[in-house]
Amino acid sequence: MTSDIQKLLYLGYARKSSEDNKERQAASLPEQLYALEGLKSRHHLNVIEVLNESRSAHEKGRQVFESMITRIEKGEANAILTWHPNRLARNMTDGGKIIDLFDSGKLTEVCTPSRTYHNTPEDKFMLTLEFGLSKKDSDDKSVVVKRGLEGKCRKGWRPGVAPSGYMNDKGTESGFRRIYADPERLPYIIKMFELFRSGTSVVELHRIARDEWGYRTPQKKRTGGKPLSISGIYRIFNDPYYFGTYEYPVGSGTWFGVGHEPAIKEELYTDVQIILGNKAQYKLKHHDYAFTSIITCGCCSARVTAEMKHQCICSSCKTKFSLTINNPDICTNCGTKLSEMKAPKLLHYIYYRSTRHKDKSCKQKAVRVEELERQIDEELSQIEIPQSFVDWAVKQIQVMNKDEAEFRENTLETLSQAHQNARKRLDNLLDLKIAPNNQDGSLLSDEEYKKRKTELEAEISGIERQLGTIDKRMFEVADRITETFTFAATARKRFDVGDNKTKRKILMSLGSHFTLRTENCV
Repeated sequence: MTSDIQKLLYLGYARKSSEDNKERQAASLPEQLYALEGLKSRHHLNVIEVLNESRSAHEKGRQVFESMITRIEKGEANAILTWHPNRLARNMTDGGKIIDLFDSGKLTEVCTPSRTYHNTPEDKFMLTLEFGLSKKDSDDKSVVVKRGLEGKCRKGWRPGVAPSGYMNDKGTESGFRRIYADPERLPYIIKMFELFRSGTSVVELHRIARDEWGYRTPQKKRTGGKPLSISGIYRIFNDPYYFGTYEYPVGSGTWFGVGHEPAIKEELYTDVQIILGNKAQYKLKHHDYAFTSIITCGCCSARVTAEMKHQCICSSCKTKFSLTINNPDICTNCGTKLSEMKAPKLLHYIYYRSTRHKDKSCKQKAVRVEELERQIDEELSQIEIPQSFVDWAVKQIQVMNKDEAEFRENTLETLSQAHQNARKRLDNLLDLKIAPNNQDGSLLSDEEYKKRKTELEAEISGIERQLGTIDKRMFEVADRITETFTFAATARKRFDVGDNKTKRKILMSLGSHFTLRTENCV
C-alpha cells in the first residue's frame, strides 16, 4: 500500500466561502489546512502544493479551482487532498469536472479525513451524491436567505448599511434589524434637499455642511468621522430612500416602501431630480394615480390613463417652459440651465387622457385632475344626505336589529329542537339495527337502514347549516344598511381629504362604465 501512495501526486485544496452567512458551519481556512497537514503526515502523502481560496462554490468560475483542474489534466498531479467534497464543488458543473477526471484516468483518488474516493463505480457514485447534497444544501440556504431578505423588505427595512442620516439597529439579532433616523444628521440632510431646490449649489452645500454645520460622517472602526464629500451629497440627492421607497436588489425593478416616516415628500425629491437633470440615477417608475383603468374615453372607448407634466418658470427671464425627455433642464427662451437658476419655480400637473389604443386619431382632449375631481364631487353632492338623517336612520336600524334579535332567538330555538329530534331519531335507528331480535334483519334490513340513515344525516346537516348562517345573515343586512347611510353622509368629505386609494374606492362605489368627455367626464 505504501508503494501505491508513493505513486500518487496530490494537490491540496482548501476553500472558505466568501459568503460567511451561508457557510458559518464550515471550517475556516487555517483549520482546513491544519487537517490536511495532519493527513499528509500520518499517511506520508506526496503533496505537491496546497491551494486555497476564499470563494463561494455555489456558482462556477473559481480561478484557483480551475487552475487545479488544469494542472491535473496536464499530468502534474493525479490525486486531490481536501477537507470535504463540498470544498470542491457546490454546483454540478464543477462536480462533473471531478468525475470526468476520474473517467479519463487522470485522477486516481480524492482523499478526505473521513473517506477516500477511488476511481470505482461505487466511489464515484458516492462522490456525485456528496456533490448533489452540497448543492441542495447551498440551494436551500440561498432560498432561506432570499426569503428572509424579501420578508425584511416587505416590512420596510432595507438590508445592508443604512444610508446617510439613518442608523442600523445593531442591538437586534441579524436579519431582524431595523433602520432608525439619525437625530444628529438627518435634519441636515433634509435641509440640504430644501436648500438645493431653492437654488443653492452642491459646492456651496458642501461648504455649508463642512464649515457651518460641522457635519461629519458616522465614526466607524476604519472609516468615518470626515466631512461629507460632494459625491456623497449627489448620492443622497439621487437616493429615493429619503422619500420612502427603495429598490432591492438594485437593478431588479422590485420596489418596497420604508418602514418608518419618510424624511421628505416625493414632490421635493422630484423637484431635486428635475434640477439635477441627467445627473439623476433614478427616474420615477410608478405614480399612484387614483382613476386609471376605471374610466374609458367617450370618443374612442379606449382606457383612460394619467400622466404627470412638469414645467418650470425660469428665474432669469420668467418664461414658463415644459420639462421633457428632450429638454430636461434648459430654458427654451434664454438657454439658462436649471442648475444655474436661482430658486426656479417648478410646477407639476396631472392630466387624464385616452390611451388611443383603439383609435390613434382620437380628438378627445386631456383633462386636469382638478377638473375631473370637481365633476366627481358634483356627483357626490347629489347623493349627500344630512348627518341628522343618518343619526335617525342608524337608530331605526338598531330598533330593527332588536326586533330581528327576538325573531332570531325564536328561530334558533325551533332549529335547535329540530336538530335534537333528528339526532334522537338517528340514535333510535341505530338501536333498532343492532337489537338482538333484528339479527336476521326482519325488523330493519341493511338496505332500509342505510337509506333512512342517509336521509337523517342529510336533515341534520341542513339544520346545522341554517344554525351557522342565521347570525351571519342578520349582521350582513345590518352592516350593508349602515355602510350605505354612512357612505352617503361622508363620501364627499372623505373624497376631498382622502388619498388616491380612498378616492378610487369612492368613485367605484358610485357605479361603473365611467366615460371621459371634454364637457362631462363622469
